[in-house]
Amino acid sequence: MDKHLIRFMILTITLTLTLLEVGNGATTFTVGDSLGWSLPPNNSIDFYQNWSANHTFQIGDSLLFNWTGTHTATEVANKEEYENCTKMGIILASSGISTLLSQNGTRYFVCSVGTHCEQGMKVAVKVGNGIPPPLSAAPSLPAASFLAAILYSIAILFFTHV
Repeated sequence: MDKHLIRFMILTITLTLTLLEVGNGATTFTVGDSLGWSLPPNNSIDFYQNWSANHTFQIGDSLLFNWTGTHTATEVANKEEYENCTKMGIILASSGISTLLSQNGTRYFVCSVGTHCEQGMKVAVKVGNGIPPPLSAAPSLPAASFLAAILYSIAILFFTHV
């Protein structure tokens, strides 16, 4: 095999991997940082609101709910259920559960145990611009980056060997 072709193939593979890495800069956020998912300290009912406001969440990021003791992370459907501490929704029942933030919008989580939510154990997370996408949305950034890298590599190979 021609050594120029081998060098070109190595360069193409390296570029493709670089593009994939740039498009996949997802972060896993531990809810509550070092406190984790727990009753807020000093009856601070704004603890998780402040935690969320100090972070920027993007599509592809994840939330990790860690706790000890008896808690849940229950995802409720909307702001009204969040504000009213509605305890029905998708329940993450064991600690160490991670949930993917897969689209723009606001996600709402409460603890459904006793009065934990009323004591401030709830968090609203704004993903991206906070506006949910229309039903026929484009692929997420990681998928689009992957597709662009593949198409770019094919185009380079095609045009350099024609």
